Amino acid sequence: MKSDYTFRTFVFAALSFLAAVAFAAYNVFLVVVYQSPFNLGTSVYYALLICVRSYVILAESKFNKAGYNDGQIENGRKKLFFIQSIFLLAIDLALIAPITMMVLQQKNVNYSEIHTIMIAAYTVYKIVTATINFIKTRKSNHLSVKILRNINFVDALVSILSLQYTLIMTFNDGTLGDIFTLCATSTFAIWAFITVISVLTLIDAVKIIRSQKTKNVGERNK
Repeated sequence: MKSDYTFRTFVFAALSFLAAVAFAAYNVFLVVVYQSPFNLGTSVYYALLICVRSYVILAESKFNKAGYNDGQIENGRKKLFFIQSIFLLAIDLALIAPITMMVLQQKNVNYSEIHTIMIAAYTVYKIVTATINFIKTRKSNHLSVKILRNINFVDALVSILSLQYTLIMTFNDGTLGDIFTLCATSTFAIWAFITVISVLTLIDAVKIIRSQKTKNVGERNK
């Protein structure tokens, strides 16, 4: 755990997967009990997080169990990186509904001030950790680690959106006037930044596939 960064990444990815399952189940429960559209949208978001994280983890497990050499594993990661990048973009699209409902105050918030401050502290920790790891793996050649860190960074940015809304509703009793404009603007800016990350990841995946095809053609010609 301490010396192997890749192993540590997958351990925390597994823990994040379990957390996403718990949040998804909780939101599904709220949908069934209260028929809340916001929780329905949030459930879809967490379901996609579960899918992409499990996809990456299971793929790595399959590579190791199959006894592939380093070259075969790398080629396998390149093929899957494109699909994983599409999943990441799908997560951005799934966010449109819940964040729109937050801006329009269609999400109920009944947290105490202490509870809200605890959420804020955890969100700060989450975004700092995710940012450090995102920068650290920006030029990483390990594509599975890279996609997991991108997912974590996107998830942390989503937490900022949720925290912003929670703080406004707890300490300001709603988004009215200038606060509404500020909330809507910052929400769109963060969502746009999340989308840019996903698009750039998808572009990298396309470049990798093209490069691999060119390499394979060259080897066949030899």
